[in-house]
Amino acid sequence: MTSTKFITSVLAASLVAVSAGIPTLAAGPAQTTSVKFGYFNLALVKASYPEAAGSEALRVSAENQLRRDVEEGNKRLQKAQEEKKEKTEIEKMARELQIEINAKQNALIQLVQTQTAMATQAIAAAVAQVSKDKGLDVVVDGAGVFAGGEKLVNSGEDITESIVKKLAPQLAKPPSEKPAPAGK
Repeated sequence: MTSTKFITSVLAASLVAVSAGIPTLAAGPAQTTSVKFGYFNLALVKASYPEAAGSEALRVSAENQLRRDVEEGNKRLQKAQEEKKEKTEIEKMARELQIEINAKQNALIQLVQTQTAMATQAIAAAVAQVSKDKGLDVVVDGAGVFAGGEKLVNSGEDITESIVKKLAPQLAKPPSEKPAPAGK
């Protein structure tokens, strides 16, 4: 077999193999697919979930602590300047303070990221479980829908409460019966 015939037959075989994997566009009438939508309010879920609320509080606390540390460092540098310390001594102090602040900042960032990731994983797991339990195909954060939200609300299912209950089973329990009055 000549090399031209060989290349031609390889190309032909390749085209047949490739075209076999491509669906034909005019195969028949399009079929509709039913998709069940669900939506939830992520902000409400986070506010109701202590671990998520705690990670936000931790982030705010970390930012405040870093701000106080920076202010304290600046005061120390200003005091050294007022005391007419040598320029090299002030520069050394500034470098040491910067290293200290950076180390604290990195540690706090890592702590906040870890806590946030754990809360996000728990929320994602609860969303997945509620979605499975309710037979939903797609679940979105309702606040994240910028267009078509009305259709989603009208044809979708709000699963916010179910997610909150999945994350905090003790909140989902009905209140215990009131105790009988004393003496009865």
